[in-house]
Amino acid sequence: MIQTPVRFKKGIAIELRKKGLSYSDIQNLINVPKSTIAYWLKGVKLSDDQVEKLKKKRSEIAKSNSQKRAAKILKKTEEIKKTSAEKIGSITQREFWLMGVVLYWRERFLTGSDHDLQKGVRFTSSDFNLIKLFLKWLQKIGKIKNEEIAFDIFLGENKKNIVEKIKNYWSKKTGFSKGCFPRVYFYKISKIKKTVKNRNIKKTNYGLLRIRVKASSMLARQIFGWIEGIKKSL
Repeated sequence: MIQTPVRFKKGIAIELRKKGLSYSDIQNLINVPKSTIAYWLKGVKLSDDQVEKLKKKRSEIAKSNSQKRAAKILKKTEEIKKTSAEKIGSITQREFWLMGVVLYWRERFLTGSDHDLQKGVRFTSSDFNLIKLFLKWLQKIGKIKNEEIAFDIFLGENKKNIVEKIKNYWSKKTGFSKGCFPRVYFYKISKIKKTVKNRNIKKTNYGLLRIRVKASSMLARQIFGWIEGIKKSL
């Protein structure tokens, strides 16, 4: 293989640089370490237009590389999520029971209140998946009938004009008729934002939904007993 003299390569590098090529482009063309190219070209000045073109190119390359990395991470994340989801398999009755108890425990921790011992079971969330889980838990574990369940919706005052849309949303997600959502409470925007932040609840366009179990203080006491049992086993 014929080797190109170093002096000749240096001349090529200088000419390429004068044409506005980047160090990386020159390196790819003449196969010389970038540190050597930088040393050869330290006295070569570029025009303002060439400098701007190089900046734009570097920016485009950085953006492209960032998008590629993001796509790679997203693909890997989806693969992990799929594999993890498949490992869950079927959930036993005991596992489902414990899931509901811990979920309710978290609810009580967020509100910092033991009023449920007198007022009955209540659960609030903006996440329809958690709402569906707790409703199913009430029905399967608590043996609560649908007619024993009531709902309250909490919204920012700026959503007064879309109440029917929000009722339709929660009706569809829960499987309960729209007539089961008669009570809607409005908060000032600043207050609802504070509530969402304090409860670590994802902000949505559909507000917060509270599940109330009518005359369920006995069930609430039973749940609190289960929570105490979990605490003792830790």
